Amino acid sequence: MIEIAWSNFTPWSALAGGILVGIAAASFLLLNGRIAGISGILGGLLSPA
Repeated sequence: MIEIAWSNFTPWSALAGGILVGIAAASFLLLNGRIAGISGILGGLLSPA
């Protein structure tokens, strides 16, 4: 069985990094009107029907 070393479990840096990535993606969407990432790249290749 796997045991978690709770004394070494510090999710705060991961949480802060996730928040920063979310802020960056939301800012890119609001400022440029495009979605960052592979979905935005592939969506730009497809023509609207």
